[in-house]
Amino acid sequence: MLQRLKLTASKPKTKELKMSSDAIYNIVKLVPKPGKYDEVVEAFGALAKHIEAHEPKTQIYFAIRPEGTDELIIVEKYTDAANLKEHASTQEFKNFSRRLAPCLAQPPEMKRSKFLTGFDGRSKI
Repeated sequence: MLQRLKLTASKPKTKELKMSSDAIYNIVKLVPKPGKYDEVVEAFGALAKHIEAHEPKTQIYFAIRPEGTDELIIVEKYTDAANLKEHASTQEFKNFSRRLAPCLAQPPEMKRSKFLTGFDGRSKI
């Protein structure tokens, strides 16, 4: 009985949902300088509209604002590394990066992430 309990306890209770193993998720934190929040939001909104219209392989691209902060958290999902590379090399993204640089209090903080469980969308935001 004790051996059986030990084996049962070592098995994971949750399973990762199977998503494309090539998919890339990024979480990016932007911290605007005081008084620059609206400008950063406007620049991101324009870029997101362009991406939605011209980058069909970029699957998720939105920003949220944590309560009580003037930070933007950007959530991105790319089909694969080639999609991410293509996105980063577009003139629109380069222009966005140049426009943003003087508006930020610190460099963007990006974390590549892995999908674990749940679902990544049901309806258009």
